[in-house]
Amino acid sequence: LADTLCEWTSQLTCELGKCARYPTEKCCDHDDGCHWDLNAQPPVCKEKYCPKTYPTAATQAQCDADGKCMWDSGKLACVDKDCGKLAKCPCRAQAECFWDATLGKCTDLKFAECPTMDVVVLMDGSGSMDAWFGNHPHGFYGLIEIMRDWVKTLPLTGEKAGTSTGPGPATGGLRLGFIQFSGQNPWWFSKGKSEAIQAPAGV
Repeated sequence: LADTLCEWTSQLTCELGKCARYPTEKCCDHDDGCHWDLNAQPPVCKEKYCPKTYPTAATQAQCDADGKCMWDSGKLACVDKDCGKLAKCPCRAQAECFWDATLGKCTDLKFAECPTMDVVVLMDGSGSMDAWFGNHPHGFYGLIEIMRDWVKTLPLTGEKAGTSTGPGPATGGLRLGFIQFSGQNPWWFSKGKSEAIQAPAGV
């Protein structure tokens, strides 16, 4: 059990986890039944709780009764609960969800009646990020990994960058912006290297 790649089965045997065959986060996330577990050190690919616990149609009732899960009639599988996909009545039946009558949509209870807002995240872009951070080869990998998992829980509007909110009703969603900032010798994520800033001619 101390081995994060292994699991103890109902047959009382220790076996390699179903998702452990994915060595990287990218491959892991492409499998609907798996997720990259940041709580494990080092992080590892593991089965998602809902499809693992309620694997068949025969367990649909138990899936819906579990506060963490919901039955997806399209996939015919038990998946992690997503309030945004629920209609009015199913939404109101879930203690973790909130039906917004003004917007006509279901949202996660913790975001209920939140105003529309723009959030800007300022990231360290200095050369210090080009170093090992825990199990990550450099700081940006660790930072983006944390940011991405956080973003997955947010009620994003889905608007493209540069879109103006304009007049009209509030959507109750979030728009995110990420800015890399540094004074001298920044580490350019897009270039994969540290490079000094060149002052414009005449300055």
